[in-house]
Amino acid sequence: MHLADIHFGAADPNVIDAAGRYIEQVAPHAVIVSGDLTQSGKHREFEAARKWLQDLGLPCACTPGNHDTPMFQLHHRVLNPFGRYEKYLSDYAFPLRLGNIRIDGLNTARGWQARRNWAEGSVDLEDLDAIVEQEASERIRLLSCHHPFIPPTGTPLQTETRRGHRASNRLGASPINVLLTGHVHAPQAEIIQVPEGRYIAVTAGTLSMRLRSVPPSFNVLDFDGDVMSVTAVSYGGNGFVRKTNSIWDLSRMEQLRPPGVVSA
Repeated sequence: MHLADIHFGAADPNVIDAAGRYIEQVAPHAVIVSGDLTQSGKHREFEAARKWLQDLGLPCACTPGNHDTPMFQLHHRVLNPFGRYEKYLSDYAFPLRLGNIRIDGLNTARGWQARRNWAEGSVDLEDLDAIVEQEASERIRLLSCHHPFIPPTGTPLQTETRRGHRASNRLGASPINVLLTGHVHAPQAEIIQVPEGRYIAVTAGTLSMRLRSVPPSFNVLDFDGDVMSVTAVSYGGNGFVRKTNSIWDLSRMEQLRPPGVVSA
């Protein structure tokens, strides 16, 4: 399961409960959360996020988002932006290994930046290089972070990640096949073509009430050898149902089937 933008503190309890039931029913091998587990970085929000992850009873790994810093305490946000995140969620660190799959995490969030929108992402290229250059025996490699490197096509929120285009070029030339992100509150999967190569960018929706014209949703990723299926599941009032599905060949880095509507 690939989730993002749960936003405990601004989460819809009915949606959160339904997501937990759906995850329990499907029983995935792991849960990945690409940032913004909390709304304001408050202690009680992190406590709720940790309890929810613990109750899933599954291997989980998370990366922080811009909302996972103390929003209303500027001194903490500047001096120790991820202290609370590490206090409550350090047990859910990357890498995560699942058979022939390796998933790493990169922090693209910042507590404060000298730019108009401090919530936008920023890639530390040295940190990215360190992940890319790690020796890995796994054939399939994924990277999770909160912010897309380049703006996803057609999502309600467009992003401007600092050094995102350079990071995208490096990822395309790397052994990493898939980038998992959030932030835009809408499910999306597409090939990102760069001069040095290509990778598949997958964004997840949100479980919060902070919607952007898209219902609450998250992704289910299935792997069969080198073939990856990405299915977006959306909340329909009584629970989550499968909505769209696309299929990708990771060995050739190409799409086998474009997104299509699937039955519940």
